[in-house]
Amino acid sequence: MESSVDAEDREVTKETRCGVLGCYPSWLQILASKKTYVVLFGLVGMNQLAIGSYAVATITTLEKRFKIPSQTSGIIMGAWDFGTICSSITMAYVGSRGHKTRWVALGTLMVSMACYSQLLPYLLFGPGSDAIAIAQSSNSGNNISTASSCGVGALYSEDCYDSNVSSAPAMLIFMSQFLLGVGVSMYWTLGVAYLDDNVKKNQTPWLVAISSTIRLFGSPIGFWLASKSVEYYVDPSLSPPITDKDPRWIGAWWMGWIPFGIIATFFSMVLTLFPRVLPRAAKRMREESRVDTKIPSKTEDNSFKGFCQMIKRLYKNPLLLCNTFSYVFYMFGVLFYYVFMPKYMESQFHMTASDANMITGTVGLISSAIGVIISGYVVSSYKPTARMITGCNFCVEAFGVLCMLVYAHLGCPGNNLHGQWAVDGSWDLNQACNSGCNCGTSVPYEPVCDLTNSVTFFSPCHAGCTEVAFIEGIKIFKNCSCIPDPFTAVDSFCPVNCQNDLTIFLVIFCVISLLSSMSHSGLVIIQFRTVDPEDKSVSIALSEMMCSALAYIPAPIIYGYLIDKSCIVWGETCGERGNCWVYYGETLRYVINYTCAGFLVLALVFDFGTWYYSKNLALYDEDCIEDNKNQQGDNNAKRKKQSLIQDEAL
Repeated sequence: MESSVDAEDREVTKETRCGVLGCYPSWLQILASKKTYVVLFGLVGMNQLAIGSYAVATITTLEKRFKIPSQTSGIIMGAWDFGTICSSITMAYVGSRGHKTRWVALGTLMVSMACYSQLLPYLLFGPGSDAIAIAQSSNSGNNISTASSCGVGALYSEDCYDSNVSSAPAMLIFMSQFLLGVGVSMYWTLGVAYLDDNVKKNQTPWLVAISSTIRLFGSPIGFWLASKSVEYYVDPSLSPPITDKDPRWIGAWWMGWIPFGIIATFFSMVLTLFPRVLPRAAKRMREESRVDTKIPSKTEDNSFKGFCQMIKRLYKNPLLLCNTFSYVFYMFGVLFYYVFMPKYMESQFHMTASDANMITGTVGLISSAIGVIISGYVVSSYKPTARMITGCNFCVEAFGVLCMLVYAHLGCPGNNLHGQWAVDGSWDLNQACNSGCNCGTSVPYEPVCDLTNSVTFFSPCHAGCTEVAFIEGIKIFKNCSCIPDPFTAVDSFCPVNCQNDLTIFLVIFCVISLLSSMSHSGLVIIQFRTVDPEDKSVSIALSEMMCSALAYIPAPIIYGYLIDKSCIVWGETCGERGNCWVYYGETLRYVINYTCAGFLVLALVFDFGTWYYSKNLALYDEDCIEDNKNQQGDNNAKRKKQSLIQDEAL
């Protein structure tokens, strides 16, 4: 008869070997190590961060393609976090009592499915009638100029088909983002808990820093791929006579979802092979346990009552709540620059979508990566106290408030668009000089510049131009009623020199990225140590759920609303308002950055609470051992005292 010890040893061996469905080949066991998992965990995160960055980078192109305002695009981006809310707590509770890496693999597979589903709006609705009309126009410029020239604007014919179906692709993208949120929530809540479970406690900050550094490379990859994708026309088979510098250009926003989906599918298969517990961690658990040699793969109470007790226990933890709410308001304050930074760069510094995506994805990468590495090394090597970590975070966020106030005054000079303010607060493009041109609200956006006076006109029609010619490849508009003879207009924005403001903006952005990544990396270990080990996964999920509900979902919607309020020229299709073409730069800067600064001030309040309650928090293995010894000594002293009292009573 097989002994219980032999059966237990065989079960332990099974749970510490790489493989699946009873197949555990010896050559595969080389992967069953913390080093392999840290690298794989970082690569999976890198792909997911690249997906998020790609979605952010292509949102302005989607707005132009499907004619949706920024507030609606904010709702679409919030679907990711809505998926996190709906799944994080449940998945973390169930997954923490099962095979964590298998659950992470399932989430990664859902991410791949979401990537493939992002292709549906393009496959079902095509490039759009506007893109096709531009591509079909001849390179001579006659057809393009005719559609927006003086006297012909009122005759411009619209294809109203797209306006009737714009909600359908928006809904498809919303559902794909929702599925992404469900999949990514499993990665973070269970993946990082698996790492902490299988390494020594003082190694966690350093290993998390390594995986986070790998993950950070996903941001430039996503923005770089988006930058390259939108350089291609939305339908690569078409050859439009305009370039990607033209505001009417619609890039191939759908291209990047194909490689992202393939990569996520591959990672999901690799994660499935990982053991429930890494071999060295299992050995350490057996050696440390003096009572029960069985690996604690399951907790005792898996009931709904146990789940409710756990949630109640977490909500009564003041340090956890302060740390969570601090992060909520911090993310609310900086989320604008995560979601709408390409749009901000385009509107404030007059960049193309491609250039804005490239700068957004690369400018803060080196600083953030250096900050994460420094933080992980310092925490692992010098073991600062919890008070030191939380105090540093307080100072960094105070500096962040000052940076936001400086941002409010950095940008290109004010509006040089021809026109004047209307009674309703919009910008009236129709003036006396172009009153005879019948420039309707649906005239295509084709900015032209009066280089002599540095004035930009919305279109040749609004400049009163009736003739067009090409001189050395440059389109020149002539006979313009709003431009004094003999001067002409060129086909572009008027050049604006604001390089100094852009340089200052990028330098500050790099500095705050470095400091923020350093301070917030240290807070990860605070999150782990403030709860019991069995509550770890659910505590992470709870924090993610609160961040999603209170920051990730409402912030893009609110910021999208504020962006729309600063719009002065809206595009119209078939009498319905579409996407914004021109923003008033100063209003956008002030409203956005002052709002961001206000939420960072609220984060500072909870940062102080985190600092206050972290006084006696043990962060490292030796601290936990010392606390256990002290607690055991106190218990022994209490028992001796009770024994003496009983002896005296006898």
